[in-house]
Amino acid sequence: MVSKKPQQSVSTIQVIDIDVKNDIKEQSADFETAIAATGFGLYNVGLALATTPIAWASAFDMTTVAFILASAECELELTFIRKGLLASAVYMGMILSSLFWSFTTDYIRRRPFILFGLLIDLLCNLLSSLVESYFVLVLLRFITGTIVSGPFSLLIPYVNDFQPASYRAKYSTWSGLLYNIGFIIPAVLAFNVTPLPWSFVIFDKKYDAWRIYLLLCSIPSILGFVIMSFLPESPKCLMDNGYLPRAYDLFRRIYVVNNRAPADTYPIKFLKEPDNRLKKKSMKASLKIIHDTWENTKLIFKRPYLGPFVIIMILQFGSMLSFNTMRLWVPHMFIIINNFDYSLWDPARGNPTICEYLIPGVIPPGLTNETFYANHTCIRWLINPSVYINSTIIAASAVGFSFVIGLFYTTKLRKKVVMVLAYLLAILSSFGTNWAQLVPLMLTLSAAIVVTSRMTSNIVIAANADVIPMPLRKTALSIITNIGSLGSIVGNLVFPKLLEIHCISAFMGMGALLIVLIYFFSSYSFLNEIFIIGVKVFHSL
Repeated sequence: MVSKKPQQSVSTIQVIDIDVKNDIKEQSADFETAIAATGFGLYNVGLALATTPIAWASAFDMTTVAFILASAECELELTFIRKGLLASAVYMGMILSSLFWSFTTDYIRRRPFILFGLLIDLLCNLLSSLVESYFVLVLLRFITGTIVSGPFSLLIPYVNDFQPASYRAKYSTWSGLLYNIGFIIPAVLAFNVTPLPWSFVIFDKKYDAWRIYLLLCSIPSILGFVIMSFLPESPKCLMDNGYLPRAYDLFRRIYVVNNRAPADTYPIKFLKEPDNRLKKKSMKASLKIIHDTWENTKLIFKRPYLGPFVIIMILQFGSMLSFNTMRLWVPHMFIIINNFDYSLWDPARGNPTICEYLIPGVIPPGLTNETFYANHTCIRWLINPSVYINSTIIAASAVGFSFVIGLFYTTKLRKKVVMVLAYLLAILSSFGTNWAQLVPLMLTLSAAIVVTSRMTSNIVIAANADVIPMPLRKTALSIITNIGSLGSIVGNLVFPKLLEIHCISAFMGMGALLIVLIYFFSSYSFLNEIFIIGVKVFHSL
């Protein structure tokens, strides 16, 4: 009897243990269920505000060069083509490193890499304010481009990991507006800093206003690094890497902040361990990601997707070329226009055109301290703060109109209407800029190119979802992004060279490019039919 009781006792315990495990397994929740149970509230809003400096750091990296081209011309011996190379260096870093980051960021912990990116970005900004060599500065801008393409690109996935699926799309829209304000701030900062005759010496190093400006532009990186140090790893990354207790504690904290309820009322009691926790880290899985991306790329460049996707790439190339070229060159061009010496102009010829304003020969020697290098005249431009006020207005218009129009084009027909109108306005503005003889009109037309190009670029990204099936969209979006960066590089190299050798061809060339884009866009009406056929072919594979 004694021997049987222990056996019965052991047997009973085993049965209870199995039942409990089965019960826990049935009640356990995956990530989407667990994050949905936390609700939406103060934690989500606070996260968007807290991560704003990180997004602004990325926006600063792609913008600040535009506001130092005039101020640093003599110290860095900046010719037109050198200015173009400096402006495009960030995009070179983005396009050359994007392939590496695209295979890496899918299975790494996001928070450490964002912290790493902020630290490197901070160091690059600090060094940029110190260096005296033009080529070292180009290298530093190139490095910041790799950070924008890598760790900074993790910010959106990181923030989205905290949002319930039902709120994710709307959250991305509104947080994107907050993040894009970062493209406006550099112009505001330039207005307050670069025109001032500031200069001081630290450790035998002279800091002029433009160097102080670059130094101040590192503030978002500093704030972002400090704030990110106190933020948790995303709950999805914690679950994917097997840290279920930490993920569960984080879910409960989000629930408490959003619902103002005790932690023990959180409805989820157990988390389901992801099946891919160990597989994600294996070399075999990494090679599979590369193989799948390559197969998706080959599929995209075959019928029935080849034609529509080529059109999308052409549209994105032209849109980003005109947007980032005009956005980065408008401040410098209008600094030159504001230095125009009307005493050297014959009034009988009427008002000057924009190309006549940009001729260096009409700069009065009395306003400048001239040096010479490589047969080019180095001019110390008189910085007019009003130029940077105009740049602020243009940047705010691009962000604001893109956001408002983005709420409007919710159907395919509306996308087509907005796209056609935007391209037509950009074409008229490009040609009109050549012949306008009033500076305010020149500025308005230049601003129209920036705003409409930003709008068309956003619509092209949205059109990608209408043309490419879901399994291929991530690969297609990566290719489109790189094509856009390539357009930015080409524009910032070709446009200043054309300004230097034959100014009128710079604006006429941009207008001609936009005509080509609207010609290709005329094929857009056929994309819906091609998309339907393509989906059927894809599902039959």
